[in-house]
Amino acid sequence: MSQVNLVSHSSGAQSPIIAVPRSYKHLAKRGFLLVVLCLVGYLILYCALDNLDNRGNGGWTGTPHPKPPSNGDGWDRRNAKRREAVKDAMKHAWRGYRSYAFGKDELMPLTRNYTNKWGGWGVSLIDALDTLYIMGLKDEFDEARDFALSIDFTKTIPDFDLPFFEMTIRSLGGLLSAYELSADPRLKDKCKEVGDVLAIAFNSPTGIPYPRVNVTGMKPVYDIRICIAEAGTVQMEFQKLSEITGDPSYRIKAQKVVDILDKLQKPYPGLYPFWIDIYEETFSGGQITFGGMADSWYEYLLKQYLLNNKKKDQYRRMYVESIEGMKDKLVRQSVTDPSMFYVGEMDATASYFDPKFEHLTCFLPGLLALGAKELDRLDDLDLAKKIMKTCFKLYDNSPTGLSPEWVKFSKSLVDFNAMKENMGNLYGLFDMDSDNNGKISNSGYFYEDTRYLLRPETVESLFILHRITGDEVYREWGWRIFMAIEKYTKTPVAYAAYIDVLSTDKKNKLDDSMERQAYITILNIT
Repeated sequence: MSQVNLVSHSSGAQSPIIAVPRSYKHLAKRGFLLVVLCLVGYLILYCALDNLDNRGNGGWTGTPHPKPPSNGDGWDRRNAKRREAVKDAMKHAWRGYRSYAFGKDELMPLTRNYTNKWGGWGVSLIDALDTLYIMGLKDEFDEARDFALSIDFTKTIPDFDLPFFEMTIRSLGGLLSAYELSADPRLKDKCKEVGDVLAIAFNSPTGIPYPRVNVTGMKPVYDIRICIAEAGTVQMEFQKLSEITGDPSYRIKAQKVVDILDKLQKPYPGLYPFWIDIYEETFSGGQITFGGMADSWYEYLLKQYLLNNKKKDQYRRMYVESIEGMKDKLVRQSVTDPSMFYVGEMDATASYFDPKFEHLTCFLPGLLALGAKELDRLDDLDLAKKIMKTCFKLYDNSPTGLSPEWVKFSKSLVDFNAMKENMGNLYGLFDMDSDNNGKISNSGYFYEDTRYLLRPETVESLFILHRITGDEVYREWGWRIFMAIEKYTKTPVAYAAYIDVLSTDKKNKLDDSMERQAYITILNIT
């Protein structure tokens, strides 16, 4: 196996290219660094580190590592122009939100209206705080922060049950990141206010959280099950809340969930069906997947290990078990395009494989690369590069240059040819190469959901791969994605989801929504 240099290519001391400051963990999930304007992180974080040097001292818990080396004046000038273009995209999106939806949950970019679909906690505003700060948009940050400080988080819109997981990673995570970056002590008080409301979800007989909280009654909304992403992707936020408040109860409640999941009998080592029975402390069905309903559970295993300064081996062990299980059972190669590797799903018994591949799963290349560096697992870096290429091809192969929400690969050429015959040329890529004995020469997958929802997973992974390898191809791929986003999703006031990536005719193809993750997408492109 060839050796890969995982340290800076610059002369002098061999310092790592990438680190994970604790405040960045929220960027990771909400777009990661999960998901806040699907355009920027890749160019801005690269060049905005100077802004972080002026941060306050009070809440900072990590120092970013050096940027990859310069490739010369020409590259510097080009990247400076690209950086400004991405920053302008963020300004454009923020102006639209500020003009038509300021303080509301989400902007409706076509009708210039707003929605409070998340209970009226100003989710887009809070989710964007760290992005504004990192980009050096001080006036915008100050205005948004002041509004966040005015929100009463003990209230929601009438008759609304607050989603525990979403509000933990968006609202609590956004406030924690803003506090750590700015060191504004008033934000710490707001973190506690939000955390106290959300911690109500843990009030079940087992300690496994309920999926929703009724804020009006300050009680959990009773349910019999919760998905593993909802139960297992809140630990970093609650641990950080314990650190800044000095109250260990938040960390203890969140950690108990991990301890329960760790002890459960899995259908295959390291792989978890995504439904959890709250009362029985058992699996309750659902797919084994690294996509929706489970994705961030696996992501947080590694990041919790790093957040704990590599001192809590439980998280390292669980992460390694899961990645090895994934390699054994879920990783496949396209039957028509050997360059494409993907991660599918299995049923709850780990006996039936489904070749479904989601955009959400494209967080994996970044996670694998980070694990390769931090755990000295260089084989994982090779797999990260392979899956990264697939994630990029989902963009590059489509007529618009935008990725579909999810696709389905074929298990065999027989299956592919049968599906092709049944479906015609509508939902797949079918370039027949007569010089290749009639075999399918393109990528061998079918479009099952053609929406593009401004998700950040792919550009987040591109950012991390570029930082770890220093390979400029990942920056170039990020720029190509940005150009497609600009061409097809930009509206006069912001950006909108695109409902059919197979159509280059924009008429009636934009959806009147700009989910909060769009800001993270933009951030990762910088």
